[in-house]
Order: sequence, then structure tokens, then C-alpha cells
Amino acid sequence: TALSNACRVGKNSLIGYDFNSQNIINNNVHSEKKAAATLAEEIWRSVWNMQILFTSGKRNESTSVVEPNLPQLPIRIGRIGFLQEYNPLTEYLCELRDLEGDNESEVEELIIEQGIIDEDFDFNDEAPPSSSRADHPLSSKDQYRYDQAVMMFNAVLNTYANLGNSKSGARPEIRREMVQHCERMLLEVVAREKTKTSPGTVLQHVQPDGISFNTVMKAWAGLSPKQRVDSRNEYAKSVAAATAERTESILEMMYEYHQKERTDNNTLESIQTTWRKCGGDSNTFGVSTAIPVSPDTSSYNIALTAWAKSSDPNSTAKALDLLNRMVHRCNIACTAREAMILENTEAAQQGGKNARTFNAFPDSRTFVALLASLKNTASNFNDARDLVLSIFVTMKEWDDQVQWCVENSIGPFRDSNRVLNEFTYSALIRGLSRLPANSWEEQIECCNQIDNIIGGMSEELVTPNAIARGFGVNAWAACAVQAQNDKSRLQLCAQKAATHLNELLQDAIKFQLEKSIMIHAINDVITLLGKASEPKKAIDVFETAKKIQMFNLQSVAAVIDSLSKNSHIDISYADKAKQYLFEFEQDKMNFTPSLVLPDSKYTSLYNSVISGYLNCNKKERGLDQAEAILSHMIECHESNPRHIARPNSTSFIPVMSTMAKICDDPRRCEQLLTKMEKLYQRRNNIRPHSAEAKLVANVEPNTVACNAVLKAYARVGDVKSALKLLGRMEKDDVKLAKARPNATTHAIMSTLLSGGEATFDSDGPSIVISPDTANVNQIYLKDLNLNGRDLKPTSKSFEAMMNIYTSSGTVEGAEKATELLRQIEAMDASGTISFKRERFVHNYNNVINAWIQCENDGDVDAYASKKAEKILDYLCEQHEKGVEALSPNNGSFNLCIKSWCNSKHPNAAEKAEKVLRRKEAFAERSRNDVYITAPNYNLVIAKWRDDKTNGPDRARKLFNEMVQKYGNAAEFKARPNIVTLNSLLDVLAKSSSRDMAEECEVLLKEANELFREGKSTILPDIISYRTCIDAWIRQWQTVSPIRVEALVNEMIHKYSVEGRKDLCPDSDVFNLVLKACSQATVTWHEDVAKKSDTPVSIANRTYSVLKGKNQFNIKPTHATYAFMFLIYKNHLDFENSRYTQLLTMLWKQCCNDGLVSRFALDSFRDSVLQYQFWNAIGGNDRYAAMGKTKPDEVKVDDLPQEWRRNVKPQRRQGKGVK
Repeated sequence: TALSNACRVGKNSLIGYDFNSQNIINNNVHSEKKAAATLAEEIWRSVWNMQILFTSGKRNESTSVVEPNLPQLPIRIGRIGFLQEYNPLTEYLCELRDLEGDNESEVEELIIEQGIIDEDFDFNDEAPPSSSRADHPLSSKDQYRYDQAVMMFNAVLNTYANLGNSKSGARPEIRREMVQHCERMLLEVVAREKTKTSPGTVLQHVQPDGISFNTVMKAWAGLSPKQRVDSRNEYAKSVAAATAERTESILEMMYEYHQKERTDNNTLESIQTTWRKCGGDSNTFGVSTAIPVSPDTSSYNIALTAWAKSSDPNSTAKALDLLNRMVHRCNIACTAREAMILENTEAAQQGGKNARTFNAFPDSRTFVALLASLKNTASNFNDARDLVLSIFVTMKEWDDQVQWCVENSIGPFRDSNRVLNEFTYSALIRGLSRLPANSWEEQIECCNQIDNIIGGMSEELVTPNAIARGFGVNAWAACAVQAQNDKSRLQLCAQKAATHLNELLQDAIKFQLEKSIMIHAINDVITLLGKASEPKKAIDVFETAKKIQMFNLQSVAAVIDSLSKNSHIDISYADKAKQYLFEFEQDKMNFTPSLVLPDSKYTSLYNSVISGYLNCNKKERGLDQAEAILSHMIECHESNPRHIARPNSTSFIPVMSTMAKICDDPRRCEQLLTKMEKLYQRRNNIRPHSAEAKLVANVEPNTVACNAVLKAYARVGDVKSALKLLGRMEKDDVKLAKARPNATTHAIMSTLLSGGEATFDSDGPSIVISPDTANVNQIYLKDLNLNGRDLKPTSKSFEAMMNIYTSSGTVEGAEKATELLRQIEAMDASGTISFKRERFVHNYNNVINAWIQCENDGDVDAYASKKAEKILDYLCEQHEKGVEALSPNNGSFNLCIKSWCNSKHPNAAEKAEKVLRRKEAFAERSRNDVYITAPNYNLVIAKWRDDKTNGPDRARKLFNEMVQKYGNAAEFKARPNIVTLNSLLDVLAKSSSRDMAEECEVLLKEANELFREGKSTILPDIISYRTCIDAWIRQWQTVSPIRVEALVNEMIHKYSVEGRKDLCPDSDVFNLVLKACSQATVTWHEDVAKKSDTPVSIANRTYSVLKGKNQFNIKPTHATYAFMFLIYKNHLDFENSRYTQLLTMLWKQCCNDGLVSRFALDSFRDSVLQYQFWNAIGGNDRYAAMGKTKPDEVKVDDLPQEWRRNVKPQRRQGKGVK
């Protein structure tokens, strides 16, 4: 027991102590380390194994009582804790008598003569059978020995459990071994049968009790630490889930062991067991009966705690199931019968026994563990909220039952058995605060529920403690996150949180032990008041906290941050934040100056005040104050490296950025950048990981700082200084650390060089390009040489500057990029700058792409494409002049073709085909880097779909030409592919002719046949089939549904028989069949009852495939029901009695499947009468309250969410699907 207690986690714990170090004999021997649990087990087993020992059978002649020729019987000696009154000599004499047989009289006379036993001993009496002794009750001495033996066994188990706990600090594999050994010991004892031999020791009769099982369960539950819900350690998650499952399995083994003991007892033994279990005297009934091991409340609580530690998404469901089993087994136990035995037995009333039962009643710890497991629920907000509240209702109902039992003196219940106390209330509030609320409405509902529960605690005579109030404050702080900067909502959150805090502060002495909770609440309220733009109240809360000495560094940081964020209201709040900062600095430096070390948490306080001044309502004064604080930080750090005012890069950059915005003197920014460089060099001169390295300022002149200086230069138009700094950034200047040009750098330089107007904000510059293209002439690139060749920017910077314009997506940007590129080309030709020759064509291609972006944005119509083609003309002219560096490449032609294909010009297809012909001609007489590819033809063929009249002929001609020229080309890139076929099919399907569907299907079959014969590499895919289907749908013919169904059946055949997995039909494919049926010629006036190929019959077959179990694992969509409504409308007689029934039934199925979309609602509304529509959606009274009096006014969002729960968000429309 001492070893078990010493293995608890604490100051004097023996965890990790090696007991072999105290062994003098083995001190110099490399023996295995012996832990405290191992030593405890050795002690226990040494007593366990002290059984009856036997002599060798040889005796001294003077004490011999037998003849020499008789066999020598061994004499048993050394007994430990014999059961009952027993004389081993008596048994020895009886065995000796049985051995000698006929010589009984001689042995008897000899024994009497020697005076070994009393004269009144009858030698002829039978020896007491060993089995009879087990039926007699234990004496008080033997009962004490038995109890001590069980306690000893439990102490050993507890020692292993303590060493296996996650808090022990041992390695996971060692802790796991300790817990496994603990379980093995329990199973070893459970597996032993009760000893029936005579004589037997007490230890041989020991059986585990409930504490034994609970100890092993506690060992498994403590093996894994508590897991966070958002933990990414998958191994730790799996270990936590496995330990919880193992804990529950031991609980079930305990219950099965209990059931086995109960089944082995007869009725009388069961009553005796129940009597002893309820505290009755063990000798009342005259027979000793062992208490069967049964799970008690602690057993279930341990298992629930294990599930609460796990982050398994199913842990909540498993914990709830465990609680249900606990209650169910508790009901089976029939406690009322046990209570009746106690109340009607005089022995219990006069014996002073404790009448408390040990059944597994839920207590407060049960519900605390259950509520803790709810953090892992994977349910949505509504389900999780209902679950927490249902547990709350269960607890109240349980307390009502307990109260009724107490008032009527029924059962062993007391007021202390009530489960609703301050701990369960705190767990309940914590569970509500952790619900998966993803919106303001959900979060505020949680907070209101918490406030209602805290308000109702007084009705239950429970005073809200600091934990409950703290969770209330925390819940409102989380609610403020969902407020999305809504001032009224933030003020509501701050007001509610302040109400809870005031309750805590009014009784601060009472909650002195929960000081940390109160400080956290104070900090949350101060932060909330800052977000709600109520800095005065934040000051009041902080001053109150200072008076009662309940604040910490986080409190100071919270009030400074709150005041700094509200400095835009008035600069006085920034002054107040500065006051608190310097007071904290003075207290910190005066209290223990030798022990103070600079830290980032102190630096953030200074940075927060600097930010407050920079964002205040008086910009110039705020900038001066911010610069003064930064200077104070630099001075304090340089004079005393241990001072808490240590600057970092974040201290400099905001000040420099503000200077660049409002200050006309860029030298102030230059000075700060120079100071950053000096501090950076000072840091580099100190050896890493040394004591001084912990004190040096973490200042590094990065790209953002350099950009701030460039903004300052741009503000005054200082091109020379800006280019010098840009050159330093590109040349890897060691003083600038890792400051390299980025997109913002190039944007600033582009604006500075082009003379554009620049506006700066916190995220960087936003370029406003002047529409006057003449401003390009103001770029003097010769200025790039003024700084010397070592600092001259590289061509990469010029390209990045030009990319600012090419990526703008505007006509002005494309024109600026074109002119800038011409200027760079001229400067390179004159030798002023050095530019890579091969990069010119790449940049011209970027300019062509810039014009394409203009086309995509709809900025212009044909203007952009003409400009792009002019650039191609310029490159071709340069090629004719022999300038190889400006010769167009493959990308030049491809981009120009793409530009015309994206254009909305009526002759865009003709223009794109002309560029294609130019590329073919250029490729025949030019280099190998210009060649025809399949996408060139594919784009032009697809573009002819815009011409509904001549497009099919032109596309067909191009397709045949491509097959003839490049069908067997050695270059695989030029061969026609599946995209070529699909482009032609798309042109034919979307033409104005009514007979193109037949041609599409013929082309599809020819392609399949040619591929099967090995004459072509084009294999139709699902797009090919869907395009043909779309062509038939556009025909609006009676045969369209039949042909579409045939094509879908062909796809199914190829998928099932030929193994074409790419042709597996999805829901959209079957919806195309329904669409064809809905758009076919109406047949409601025809007699088609006996036909199987009508639109209605085809639609019904298709619908049955979607609704039933199919090999494609597909289900109906919202379009399925929408098309079915239209099919019944167009092809069923409205006066038919089945019409209304079919539509009503179909509407109910649509609602049940949660597939009511806008398309489905509109289709149903067009298919029924007004009164039928109102009845189907729940009656017009319901929607009249919303102001919806006409059917057309009802929107899909007005319907219940359950009806549209499975409608997927709108995506890009596929072919033939609305």
C-alpha cells in the first residue's frame, strides 16, 4: 500500500525509481531496472506462494511413532492464515491410521503412551472432510485476513495503474506494458477456481472485488491523455479510442463475471448475497457467502471518462449507449427489493449497518463525463443542441425522482444523490458553449440557453460558481466572433458578458480560489468591450481588476489592444494605452531588473500602442508619437539589452508605411531602414544559441520594409533613389537580408516609371492607369544607368513591371504593356540596357495574352483581337527582315487563334481560320518550332458553331481536311483526336437545321467502327454520346425519346459488356432521357395506352431505374422530378382522374427525398391548378403570413429546409441539363 501511494504523481513520487540500486548483492551487476510496481508484486507473490510445506519424511528416531517397516509420511509445517479451526496433527494421525489398516490398536496405544494427544481423543472418529470446511462461515480473524489479502492485491494493481498513467511521464511503450501487466494479474486471479483443498491459505481463496476491476479500468482509462477535438495526431487518436474500447470491454467482463456468479447461486444464496451487498451482517443467515463482483457507479464513470478523453467521432454515441445500459441494468437490479429487506430486518435497524446500496446509480460524475464526451459529436448544430438539452432534462427528471423517494422514505436515497449540482451545471454550460455553431443565430441561441440555465440555477438551490460564470463569458466571447464586425451585435455580446463578470466581481472574495478563471473572464470582457467600441468601459473593468489584484500580463495586453483599436475615435485612448504600457514597463523593470528578459509578448504591447497611434484620428500627431515610442524602444534596447522594450521588424514597418503615405520627406523612412540594417548586422555578429542571442533584437529589413521606402520615393517622384534601392534588392545586398522584389515592388516601380497615379493602402499599391497613352513617353529608361552598372536592375524586373499591365485585364493595361515593350526593345537595340534576346518573343506573347484577357472580360469586341493580330503581324515583319530574335513562335500563332475564337465578332470564325492558314504557310517555310497541332484545328472547328447556317459545312470541311492531311502524320500532336470529333458533333448539334441529329449518330457509329477495325485512334467518349443525345433533344421530334433511350442503352451495353468504365452513365445521362421526353411532341390527345415507346412509358422506365437499386449507384436529382412534372403535363390528359394523383404522389416523393429546387418548384407549379399547388405546399395561410398571396410569389427558399436538404449547390450546366 505504501508503494502504491508513493507512485502517485507528485513531488516525492517514486515513479522511475530503480529499487535494484538498493540491492547490495547485485549493485555491481547490470541487472534489469526494477520499478515500484515490480517490487510490490514480488512482495505480494511471496506471501501468495507461502503455502503448506512438507518435510522430507525422515525423522529423528526419538520422535518416531511408527514401526521401521512402515512407510514414512511427510509432515506438513508452516501454515499462513488457515481457514477455520484446524489441527494439522489430527489430520496426520487420521492419515496414519488409514495407512496402517489392521494395526490400529498398536498405533493408538503407542500415541497415548507418548502423551501426544489428549486421552479423550477418539482415534476411531472420521477426519473432517476438506469440502465441509468451506461451508462454514469465516471467523472474524479469517475474515480480517481475507480482507487484508484483497487489499494487498488491489494495492499491487493500483501501483501498476499509477505507473501506467499518462501523467507519470514515462514513455508510451513502458506505460502500455504496465497497464497490460495490471490486466494480466487481474485475469490470472479471475481464472483461478476457489480452492477446495484442505488445509488452504487465505490467499488461495482470494477473489477480485469491484475495486480490482475498477483499478484495471482506471489504468486503461489513464493510459492515453485527453485528446483535443482538432488534434491532427492520428496515432494518439487511435490510441485514445483503443484504450476507451478496452476500458469498456473490462466493464462488460465485470458484468459477465457478475452474471456468472448470480447464475451459480440458488435462491437462498442470492438473498444472502443481496443482504451482504446492502450492508447486512455476514452471519445473520448463518452461512458465509461471498459478494459477487458487480459494476458500480464508479465502474461506469471510469468508462465514460475514457470515452470523454477520446476524439473518436463515434465516442458520443458509444457514451450514450453505455449510459443506457447502465440505467437498464440498474432497473433490472430491483433496488426496491433490497431496500425492503433492509427496512424490514431488525438486524439492520439495530446493528448500525450502513444501508447504502452499491448498485450502479448514475451520479453527478456520470453526467459530467457524459457531457464531456459530447465535444466529439459529428452532428449538426440542431442535433447537438437537442442532445445536450435532452441530457439536461434527464438530469432534472432524475432529481425529481430522487426527491420523491426522499420525501416518501423509499429506498436508500438522500439529498446528496441529486445529480444537478455546481459541477454538472458547469459541464452542461461547457457542453453548450462547445456546440458546432457556424452562424450568429446558432451562436446566440447557445448563449441564451446558457444564460437561462445560469438564471435557473437559483431555483434548484445551486449557486453559480466561477466556472459557470466563466463559461458564460467565454460563450459570449465566441459569439462575438460570429458577429462579423456588426457593432450592435458586438455591443450585445459585451453587455451580456459584462453582466456575468459583474456577478463574479461582486463576490470576488468567495471566488478567490478560482482566481485564474476570474482573470480569464476579465480578459475576455475587456477584449469584447474593445471590439464593441466601448473603450471607457474597458478602462473601468481594468481599473476594478487592478484594485482587487486580479489581473495578469494578458489583462494588460487586452486593455492596451482594446484602447489602441479604438484610437480612431479619439487619440486620447492611444494616450491611455501608452500610460498603461509605461506603468507596466516601470513596474517590471523596477521589481526584478536582473531577472527580466525581453520577450515577444512584451514587444507586442509596444507594437499595439504604435498601431493605435498610427490609426488614430489625428494622423500627423499619431505618427510623431508612434515614432517616439519606436525611438524609445531602440534607445532602451541599445542601452540595456535586458530591457523589455526590444523592437522587432513589426515595430518598424507600420511606422515606415505610414510615413510613406502622409510624409513628404522620404529621408525619415531611409533612416529607419538604415537602423533596421544596423540591428540586423548586430544580430548576425552574435554567435547563434549563445546567451547574447536571446537578448538581441529580431529585426530584419525585409521586402515589405523596402517597399515602404519605395512608396516614399514614389510619393515625391524620386526615380533615382528608387532605382538604386531596387538594384540593391536584386543584387542580394547582405545588409537587406532576404529583401527581394515582389509583385508590389514591381507595381510601385511601374507606376513610378510610367507616370501613373498611385494610391497606397495597407495591402499595397493599387495602380490607377491614366487613359492617356501618351504618358508612356514619360518613361525615361536611360535613368536606369545613373546608378552604375552594379546597381542596374535586371531584365527580370522589367518583365515583372510589364506583367503588372498585362495582368490588369484592361485595354489600357495591354496598350501600356505594348508601348513599354517597344521602348525596352529600342533601348536594347541601342545598347543602353542588356536584355535577353529570347525573352522578347515571350513578352510579346504575354501582350497578346493581355488582349485575350480583354476579350474574356467583354471590354471590347473585335478591337482586342485585331490588336493581338497586329502584334503577330509585327513579329512576322521582323522575321522577314531577318531579326530572328523577334520571329514568331508556336505560341504566337496559337494565342492569336485563341484570341479570335474568344471574340464575339460575327466573322470571328473566318478570322480564326485565316490565322490558322497563316500558321500552316509559315510552318512549311520556316523553322521547326512552328508546327500545326490538333488544338489549332479543334478551336477553329468549334468556333464555327456560332454560324448556325454555314457553320456545319465549314466545320465538316475542316474536319475532313484534317483527317486527310494529318490522320497518319508522324507527329502525334497533329493527328485528329476525340476533341476534334466532339467539336464537329457540337457544331452539328447546335445548328439551325432539323436533320443534323441523324448525321451526328452516323458519325458516332462510324467512329466506333473505324476504331474497332484499327483504322482510327478516335474512340467516342461520354461527351460524344451526350452531344448526340443533345442533338436529338434539339430536334423536338416524336422519335427523339426513342433515339435518346437507344443511345443510353448503347452506353450501358458498352459499360457492362465491353468494360468501358468511362461510359458509365450517371444521373445526368438518365435525366437527358427525361428531358427528351419532356420536349417531344405532345401526345396527351392521342390514344397511346397500349404503346411501349411513348414519352410517358419511356419516362416511367427511366424513373424506375433511378429510384430503384441499380448497378450504377445513381439516384434521382432535382432535375429528375422537374422533368417528370413536365412530362406528365405534356403527355397526360389533364382531365384524366389519374393526373392529379400522379403529380401529387410525385411531389411528395420529391419532398421526402429533399430534392425540391427552383426548377422542380417551377415545373410543378406549371403542371397543377392554383388550389392544388397551395394544398401541396402546406396551405396558402402559411405563406400569406410571409406576404405571399400568389403562387408565382412563392420561392424555393420559402419552403421547409427539409424539402430541399439534398439539392446540391448550382454548378456549371452540363449538356442538356437545366
